[in-house]
Amino acid sequence: MGTSINDHVDRRTFLKYGGAASISAIFAGCTDNQSTDETTNESGTDSPDSTESDGGSTSNGDDEATEFNYVTTVTPSSIDPMKGSDNLETLLLHNVYDPLLYYTDGTPPELQSWLATNYSVSDDGQTYTFELRSDATFHNGDQVTASDVKYSVQRMMDMQNGFSWMWEGVLSPENVEVVDEKTVRMTTNDVYAPFLYTLPFLYIVNQDQVEANANSDGQFGEHGDYGTEWLEANDAGSGPYQLASRERKREIVLEKNDDWWREFPHGQDGYEVVSAEMVQESATAAGRMREGAEMADQWLPLQTYNDLANEDGVRVHAKATFNPFYVYMHTQREPLDDVHVRRAISYAFDYDAALTDVMSGDSDHLQGPLPGAMWSHTDDLETYGQDLEQAQAELEQSEYTASDIDLEYTYVSGLTVEQNMGLLLQSNIQELGGSLSVNKAPWSNITEMTTSKESTPDMLAVYLSFSYADPDTFLYPAWHSNSHGSWTSASWYQNDEVDDLLTEARRTVSQEDRVPIYEQAQRIIAEDAPALFVMNQATRNALSTDVQGFKDNGITGYRQTFHRYYQG
Repeated sequence: MGTSINDHVDRRTFLKYGGAASISAIFAGCTDNQSTDETTNESGTDSPDSTESDGGSTSNGDDEATEFNYVTTVTPSSIDPMKGSDNLETLLLHNVYDPLLYYTDGTPPELQSWLATNYSVSDDGQTYTFELRSDATFHNGDQVTASDVKYSVQRMMDMQNGFSWMWEGVLSPENVEVVDEKTVRMTTNDVYAPFLYTLPFLYIVNQDQVEANANSDGQFGEHGDYGTEWLEANDAGSGPYQLASRERKREIVLEKNDDWWREFPHGQDGYEVVSAEMVQESATAAGRMREGAEMADQWLPLQTYNDLANEDGVRVHAKATFNPFYVYMHTQREPLDDVHVRRAISYAFDYDAALTDVMSGDSDHLQGPLPGAMWSHTDDLETYGQDLEQAQAELEQSEYTASDIDLEYTYVSGLTVEQNMGLLLQSNIQELGGSLSVNKAPWSNITEMTTSKESTPDMLAVYLSFSYADPDTFLYPAWHSNSHGSWTSASWYQNDEVDDLLTEARRTVSQEDRVPIYEQAQRIIAEDAPALFVMNQATRNALSTDVQGFKDNGITGYRQTFHRYYQG
């Protein structure tokens, strides 16, 4: 075995999703209640955890449980730990389930031990041995064992949902070995450079509990339905909170797990109950904040944050991060199957208006598929800007005419910035001689639509997920053909050379050696124009001034690590 690695591993990481904005709002004008900095210790580790507590009552000195009310304008498609993948789903999952490793709340975050107390990596970089905590139990009291870890891998890879793309072709269930009750060994099919950084998204489930509640007539052979129906209303986790109730499209309630193996860093000032309330309108979410809710999500219009920042008892946290906003183009549907049509649309789009009018100067133009500050970003990529003459020239090289460009643009219901980007694009395409309809759909519908080529929209507005500390988190799920069938790959992009490059980058351990591989992949993707690479956007959340412990480490769902929050 190679060197043992304990607790923390330094690595840059970045952020998921962007906020939403109003076309007429200027966020910079609000400063009184806005927070842009976060207090962390120099190592970037969980500084609150250095203060030990008894992890007991959270009544805050009275008989009433302290409740954290989180208000969101989106709804989860699933709360099954092997199916969830978007921001809200991940938020719920990592509060209910524990992975082997976890990210700290520092910026940049580091890996830290979680269910695995320590681990070692073989000299060839393919075999990982994890030692599990002796005191970790599931919510029903069962011990967390190596068999549960193996079962979780098998369930994830058999179901082929959620974050399974992270390990597709990388980790096979038969290569997960139960050494003993508290030791598990994983051998990857090949060297996979980001492997450790993906493990915070492998949630460990209670095998006995899931199997006991599985329907025998499911699609997974001897595993039946793998407990999928049961897990939409129950949990089989070991995390700091447990599922108390779920009313679909209305509310999910979590209760503190008093028997959690880890200390709650702020003890009696922590939150005993967390309710995630789903509302349809941003105005309703803003109203809940004025009425005393503890937090609203990052999807409200910019003007709404502008207004809330001036409310007593509310502050707006804003952090400029790595939030790429794409408009995917369906490359396997006419007329977008022609690269010249896609380039024509790329040249027709008014990026300056998008950045200055829609975003009020709040964001940066993307240069290719990666944010500029991500290591391996290719600085010399040709960036598309509005050039109608060039757009017409590209169209003339295609097999189609302007009248053939009759497309549908789909955005997430309630996300004003996505709507306004669509209206701008509609105007630009009309200038080119084509037409575009702008349609909204609930996020849960969009995740379902993108599972097949036939139902995926012509053009889809998406803030790309940023899950782990590696360029692979952007490039592989969006542009490798193995990722087809997910909202992260809504272009249905197929380029064998890009597939080979992204696979090679995964199998190259040295960061220095990976950079030129990613640079070449970016050049090809930019030339193929499978999406409009529009912008990076800051992320915002509205919070009660009573809420303490909020930090943004840039990882999917980690803004809402409720066990770190406390009432000030």
